[in-house]
Amino acid sequence: MSGQKTLYIDYSLCIGCETCEYVCRFTNDTSRIHMTRTIDGVMVPLYCQHCENPKCANACPRGALKRDKDGAIILQSMLCRGCQTKNCILACPHSAMFETDRGVMVAKCDMCAQRRQVGMGPACVEMCPCAAIRYVDRDEIPALETEKSKLAHQKVLDHLKLPGKE
Repeated sequence: MSGQKTLYIDYSLCIGCETCEYVCRFTNDTSRIHMTRTIDGVMVPLYCQHCENPKCANACPRGALKRDKDGAIILQSMLCRGCQTKNCILACPHSAMFETDRGVMVAKCDMCAQRRQVGMGPACVEMCPCAAIRYVDRDEIPALETEKSKLAHQKVLDHLKLPGKE
């Protein structure tokens, strides 16, 4: 998917400081990145991978999840309202969709769509103190990956009980 942007987190650089979660909450009223503690005791952020074949969008009975021009999977909250199935939450293999009590039923990362519309990048990328989060072209990810980052990512996938990358 050339030209499609996504977030890439190098979990080997992440220090578990929770800055991404807090800046996301500040920017969006409700965080769209959530920290979790792995069975090894390491804090890691869970976030939308903006998958090439998004299981969440495929499971949504109302068509409320669509890809924007940059590649982000966007939740159209007006279509989401009233859905009782929450199939999208169950379908997301990355545990990156969250139930909320803030007017919309579900929240997920949209790579700071409002900030991108005015030429800014995602807030989590700009605020990460260890440069673990990047806003990149999907095709750039293989060049960014190292053995250490792949191992760290696999530990997160193991925590989520996923066999491997999407």
